[in-house]
Amino acid sequence: MRISTSHAALALVASALAQSSPPAVPAISSISSKVPFQCSPGKSLGVSVEPGKLTTSLSEVQFQSTGHGRTEEYASCDFRVELSSWYYKYRVAISGATIRGRANLTDGVQIFQFNTTAIFRMEHLKNFTPITPPEITNLSMSTMITQLTPAQIGGEGSFDDDFEVAVSPPSQLVWSPCFQGTEGSGGQDSTYIDFLVSASSSDKTGSGTGKLTSGLTVDWDLTWEECTPDLSAKYAWGDVRIENWESCTYQSLNGNTYML
Repeated sequence: MRISTSHAALALVASALAQSSPPAVPAISSISSKVPFQCSPGKSLGVSVEPGKLTTSLSEVQFQSTGHGRTEEYASCDFRVELSSWYYKYRVAISGATIRGRANLTDGVQIFQFNTTAIFRMEHLKNFTPITPPEITNLSMSTMITQLTPAQIGGEGSFDDDFEVAVSPPSQLVWSPCFQGTEGSGGQDSTYIDFLVSASSSDKTGSGTGKLTSGLTVDWDLTWEECTPDLSAKYAWGDVRIENWESCTYQSLNGNTYML
């Protein structure tokens, strides 16, 4: 079930952001990356959360060739942030983003496109009380924002400067479930945001070079709304829902229990 707000209401929600932000922001429980050579947690991938934004810093992401003989290059990071301690009676949406960085481009190399995607993900342990094997987990997901943003950074001679690119807001706000304050590691419901950040460059002459001097930083704009928690609505949430998505069984050996 997709929970969304029309574009016409977006300005009203944004204007009320300061009044509707929760008293506390969620905590970051873990960070993982699918491409650690481009962004490695604890080394070149950082995440911070404030009431109005979630910031992802990819300090070492760099352009790589997309194929032999190709004059286009691609820099990307695909990573997951686990969040916990959501505030009771609030829900969140991503209402836009801003991409920042510094580039050194020579001989007409141009950064022509950015991709910013964020998918909210909830994993629900069905048999939580009591936990008995096998553990059965349901999966629910909704894409909060996915935008291909055109850019014209460089393209003539050399470019060595900071840049900032605004990402258009989604046509509709896609809300998370209404939080009960118990979501997080070790609980019945685990919550994550899957991020994909990428930049594409082209080389008109075939002899230029492109480098992201300081990687890429993305500020994801957060919009909050007070809500009334409802378990039936929470567990019906999501554009994608997979029942019995994961099953974990146990085996006993010498009095000890192991997960398979």
